[in-house]
Amino acid sequence: MSKPLNSKSLTLSEMAARWYLRMREHGHNQRHAEHHAFEQWLADDPRHGAEYESIARAMGQLDSTEGLSKLAQAAEQHAFLANEARRKAKQRRLAQLMVVCFICIAGFFTHQQYQVWQAKPVMQMAAQNPVGQIVTKTLDDGTKVTLSAKSDMEVTYYRHERHVLLKEGEAVFEVTKDADRPFIVETDTAKVTVLGTRFAVNRLEQVVRVSVDHGRVKVEPKLESASGNAGNPLDISREITNGQVVEVYPNHAMVLVNRPASDAFAFLKGRLVFDRADTSEIAYTVSRYRVKPVQSQGKQVRNISADINIQDIDQFLRGLPNIAPVRLQETAQYTLLDSQK
Repeated sequence: MSKPLNSKSLTLSEMAARWYLRMREHGHNQRHAEHHAFEQWLADDPRHGAEYESIARAMGQLDSTEGLSKLAQAAEQHAFLANEARRKAKQRRLAQLMVVCFICIAGFFTHQQYQVWQAKPVMQMAAQNPVGQIVTKTLDDGTKVTLSAKSDMEVTYYRHERHVLLKEGEAVFEVTKDADRPFIVETDTAKVTVLGTRFAVNRLEQVVRVSVDHGRVKVEPKLESASGNAGNPLDISREITNGQVVEVYPNHAMVLVNRPASDAFAFLKGRLVFDRADTSEIAYTVSRYRVKPVQSQGKQVRNISADINIQDIDQFLRGLPNIAPVRLQETAQYTLLDSQK
């Protein structure tokens, strides 16, 4: 005899499924006691009959070959759709990854091409002045450069900057302002960056002197690389403006000096101005204007001040022993400026 169903411990679906199995077992025998209980269960709640019919239909599909085939097809179709959805999701992710990779590669090559494009010069010029001559040149952008005698420079314009390498001598720059292309002047020990101004750079034997007539420039000392060539600028820098002068020494020291900036522009009017100069600076400067160069030897004599015409350099040298403890000696190659012991 079957055990009575405990409706309190079963869900409606579980009860309907158990009644279905019992009715199949007894073949819906109306005389059987189970049938009366089943009828009573159906009458207790309309939901019982609906759930029972649902179970019966589902089990009927499982019993028939056609139903099983449909279920199998449905299962296969579900599996196919699920696999297809996963495949498409993978394809989307792969496509997204390929797009990201393409953008990165394209960006890299675009950046490389842009750098190559920027690094390609748009104008190059070299200028060398012989002894005794002063020359003014106007560059492509309207910038004016006046080279003192015995000066050597290379000018290279790029799309992103304007660059001058002052190899030797002295130059005055009247720079046309261009915010997109800073104007840079470099020597072996100093780098000068400006947007628009009038300034002078004097590369002496022991110091690079930068003088600003008007405007503003940034001056940076430069490192010496292992090969002996100038390397990158140091982290320290100084901005100088109207009337200021800064000197950069080979040991990277940078000093704001108390001297008139106008002295640096005197050669434009045919004059040389020395303000507390030493004999080394005097010899190096006047040699730019003499076929026979001047050399200093012995201990340096300092604090020599003078304002002379370039045409009177020989007269100045002859009279120099009257104002400083030095003497002149002539050799076949040089005029020696020797400090007196």
